[in-house]
Amino acid sequence: MISKIPEYLFEGSVTYDGAGVKLRRMFGSQRTAQITDPFLLMDIFGSERREDYDNGFPWHPHRGIETITYQMAGKTLHEDSEGHKGVIGPGEFQWMTAGSGIFHEEMPKPIYYGEEARYATRDNSNKGIQLWLNLPSSSKMIDPSYRSIKPDQIPHITDDYGNRIRIVAGNVNGVNGALNENFQYDMVKKIDPYYIEIIMEAGAKSDLSIPEGYRGILAIIDGNIRINTSQFSEKNVVVLSREGSNVSLEALADSRIILLAGRPLNEPIAWYGPIVMNTREEIINALKELQEGNFVKNKNPMMQ
Repeated sequence: MISKIPEYLFEGSVTYDGAGVKLRRMFGSQRTAQITDPFLLMDIFGSERREDYDNGFPWHPHRGIETITYQMAGKTLHEDSEGHKGVIGPGEFQWMTAGSGIFHEEMPKPIYYGEEARYATRDNSNKGIQLWLNLPSSSKMIDPSYRSIKPDQIPHITDDYGNRIRIVAGNVNGVNGALNENFQYDMVKKIDPYYIEIIMEAGAKSDLSIPEGYRGILAIIDGNIRINTSQFSEKNVVVLSREGSNVSLEALADSRIILLAGRPLNEPIAWYGPIVMNTREEIINALKELQEGNFVKNKNPMMQ
């Protein structure tokens, strides 16, 4: 079996977004979008200091993409322009299809926020990952929707090497991820996205398979790993070749890795802030609709 090999390396850089949230942007720009296709952006947010994240991401629009939030510590309060609201808790995912357009806000908070009586101590930590996944041109203007994926909906397996694996999307050793089992829709069929979390102990190895031709991305959240003969450390994002199907890993320390993969769209990308379309004309039209107040197309979106 031919192995996928490291092709690009991103280090990630500290930046601020929303109302002053400090985060590390692992990748995400017009310059990198064709390299990481079909994935557009990956941010790691959070801190043990509330002032680094407390102001959150107030009301803002999205169109043409899916935003995927993975809450690792603390929680995030979310609300949209149609009055839907909820809380993303530790270990939980929110898979949002912005589609034709929606306004929403995401406000990271410590776990005890709003429930002070339940907690004897004040743990201010909050950590999460936000990923943007591009939508095919044929799905850019579909109705918005949310998919809340609870921890108990995510298949957990232990591989032959003893690694703990959570399959949010994709397939590992014949086991389908939560998205594939519960939420079949056009994007899943077109891109077939993989979102897999791998927890490895020092010295462990792992062999995973993703289809030939898919773009694979490895984000090292914690630890230090070797891919084939190359070594990568925490905060590295490794973009793998499209050739080959095997992904061989070795943990040089206790490590947590996110594996992303998907079938590239190979479509033109026009990107302006939270709006990603295929042409400049579509961006201009979206901005015009924002000004005129008719950006949201479906006034009563069905939320799953």
